[in-house]
Amino acid sequence: MIVKIAPLKPGESVPAPLNFYHCSVAAEWVDYNNHMTEAAYLTAFGWASDVLFQYIGINDDYRAAGNSYYTVETHIIYEREADFGDQLRITTQVLDFDSKRLHFNHEMFNADNNERLATCEQMLLHVDSAAAKAAPIPDSVAVALTAIKLSHGRLPVPPEVGRTMKIRRKA
Repeated sequence: MIVKIAPLKPGESVPAPLNFYHCSVAAEWVDYNNHMTEAAYLTAFGWASDVLFQYIGINDDYRAAGNSYYTVETHIIYEREADFGDQLRITTQVLDFDSKRLHFNHEMFNADNNERLATCEQMLLHVDSAAAKAAPIPDSVAVALTAIKLSHGRLPVPPEVGRTMKIRRKA
């Protein structure tokens, strides 16, 4: 479900966190238990990422010019179930970026009761699509990300960010 938003304009106030993506759990997103599937969580988080891209000035023309971000790592933490028809709200916090990488965290909430359902931490790499290799972000994207990072720097880093997955053995 594509949501269209306007790109960030220089000097414009940046929400912390970003709160632009809202959707409802579609019938094709639920399994035999009437709960949202693992793949559907990633789909919803992916749509929220696309909204972030629009906000920092990445659009069809940008991609047609051979520029894009590719996801290189994703960590989803499932905390609660979402059911068919539930209204969802996904927030985005930009944690860091450099000339080629972007690190952010999404949080998914049930929009009706504000319960957090899941988180999705991602690392992306900016690429030159034609060359199929990492490439620096253009200045316009860097300016937008700098403004967002400045605003989001006031937020605490969520405790699950950077968490490793392993079985912890009791001694």
